[in-house]
Amino acid sequence: MGDIMFGGYFEDVYGPILSERHDPLLEVEPLIASDYALANLETTISRKVDLAGKGHKRFVTIPERVAPLARHGITAVTLSNNHLYDNFLRGLSETPVLAKEVGLVVLGATRPEPPGVRVETVDIKGWRVAILAVTTRLNTRPRKTEPIPPFIEEANLVAELAPLVTSARADHDLVIVVVHWGNEYQDAPARWQTTAGRALIDAGADAIIGHHVHVLQGIERYKGGLIAYSLGNFIFQNGKELIRQAGVLRLGFAQRAGKACLDLAAFHPTVQRRQPDYHPVPAIGDELKIAEQRLVALSKARPIATTWRRDDARFVTEPACP
Repeated sequence: MGDIMFGGYFEDVYGPILSERHDPLLEVEPLIASDYALANLETTISRKVDLAGKGHKRFVTIPERVAPLARHGITAVTLSNNHLYDNFLRGLSETPVLAKEVGLVVLGATRPEPPGVRVETVDIKGWRVAILAVTTRLNTRPRKTEPIPPFIEEANLVAELAPLVTSARADHDLVIVVVHWGNEYQDAPARWQTTAGRALIDAGADAIIGHHVHVLQGIERYKGGLIAYSLGNFIFQNGKELIRQAGVLRLGFAQRAGKACLDLAAFHPTVQRRQPDYHPVPAIGDELKIAEQRLVALSKARPIATTWRRDDARFVTEPACP
């Protein structure tokens, strides 16, 4: 899943998503059910939200409002995004601790010492899976004495990340790259993103999962891998129709001749509802048709050139397994 945000300051006024009053994941729990469900948490967490907005947009929430993620089957969250510093050093220290307290595995947190980007290994049903969580965007740059974020400049993404991918490939069953990148609200990824995504697949990644731009973009099948350039906003305070479209990307892998291969690639579209509070629901009816038009058209356009077809209420593309 893409970006999740539970509230923040907008022009110094705090607007929370009150998950304690309305469960935001109740209607999409069947879509989340999997061996390992991963989303990007773009909200810092603190025990008490009591700081002024200080004149700029800032995302922060309390742990109780994040707790539904784990209750509904989300296994892990990445913290590697441009809102890492939204609650300053307090947020950097509290967010991973409080996320773990509500039952979430944390990936892509800041580090007290270099390197900021590391291979993080998780076990999924006996599979040894490497996850590399990175952001190419930061709203605030840390001082030299502060924790090190999982940040790589756009121009250096492949040069710095590809060696880590190749190294992880040697002793993992799967290698997944989760990257916060791109230009906000654009229908298509920038050329440097398609080049970088393919280079990382060539280096040994099985999938590249992207977010940040707040809209759903095309999803590419490249060689044996998959590149989701942006999965959109899964839970977010969205008002406009375009940025209320998102979804759940489901990937299935199998072993063939001692190697992993992509056995399933499916996308379940969702739409944000604004009442009684912001929450995703499965896209049906006309909303499903709109999601189909967007995903199919953006994925078919060059350079992505990938065909997705409708399969009931989801979309599928060709797997890599024979």
